[in-house]
Amino acid sequence: MSRLRTSLRLLSGSALGACLLASGVALAAVAARSAVSALGWAPLGFAGYEFTALVSPPGNACVVAWTGLNNGGLGVSTDCGDQYARLFLPSAHDVTAQNENIGYVAAGPLGMVKTIDTGTNWYPINDGLPTIGRDARAVILHVAKPESVFCALYGGGVFVGGPKAALNDTIRWVGMNAGLTDLRVRALARVRGGTFLVAGTDGGIERWANGAWSSVAPGVIANAIVIAASDSNLVYAATEGGVYRSTNQGLSWFPSSTGLPALPINDIARRTDGLPVLYAGTRGAGVWESVNGGANWRKFGPDLAGDNDVRAVLCTVGAAAADSAMVFAGTRANGLFRAEYSTPVAPTSWGRVKDAYRR
Repeated sequence: MSRLRTSLRLLSGSALGACLLASGVALAAVAARSAVSALGWAPLGFAGYEFTALVSPPGNACVVAWTGLNNGGLGVSTDCGDQYARLFLPSAHDVTAQNENIGYVAAGPLGMVKTIDTGTNWYPINDGLPTIGRDARAVILHVAKPESVFCALYGGGVFVGGPKAALNDTIRWVGMNAGLTDLRVRALARVRGGTFLVAGTDGGIERWANGAWSSVAPGVIANAIVIAASDSNLVYAATEGGVYRSTNQGLSWFPSSTGLPALPINDIARRTDGLPVLYAGTRGAGVWESVNGGANWRKFGPDLAGDNDVRAVLCTVGAAAADSAMVFAGTRANGLFRAEYSTPVAPTSWGRVKDAYRR
């Protein structure tokens, strides 16, 4: 039990909902590293699970969490992925945590579930969610009000939830679907401060601001969405038609796939130190890397074992040394893999401080 408690405490950091934060650094550090062809993938196990998310909190690069289907559930590592504690066993799509005790999992047809005892027990928190279309795909912590969370349902839209009463551990959800043209939400991102949200639906990308949704990229089917920590104008989407990018907070989108194979992109992630380095998990061609904010892409490392179908990707920085980076790739059926490389140590900048307060 002590290990599970430590895992969730480290996973939360300031809160796992903030684990997508990046702490920005000067761009010079991206200039040099060993050639990607020299990289290799180390298998970490878990074949048979279909990975759905990989996350890590800022400041704890050796803490890695994943969710998976086929009863993959939730796994948490505190030793850079060598070993994992299984905190939730049924299939899961996403995870976030308020603190060392309280966590939330988007558990597909089970809806939303919550723990208040570090993962020992989980209970459903579906009050206010529809009974039809209760397929929970994403969960995001409300950083300014960590007792509240957002969730996305495939078939039910987007909801915000908060405690039913003061000091109450149960959640009541309220829909925020005004203007949402497609309730089949498969991905969700929220900017730090909450001025806008971006959702990926089966009908395209939609954006929420000022209390209502609007369609901003109809027909662009996004599997994952990332808002840049250092500049919230930059939003990236892993789509069925490659990578798309927005430079105006998700208001308009354009393809950003130069160099990528013509395959669907399952996931997209950025380095956690704020450099303009992105990683894309492809449906059949492994992991690809961009070192210029998505303008161009190149293959990252060799093919992975099996069908080379990467469903979740993550890059953490600073685990082994200040200049070390680890890239994790969770596949459709062939398990979890890890690759490592080094970059020069980058100086601290004002952006590094500022980015700690973005989401």
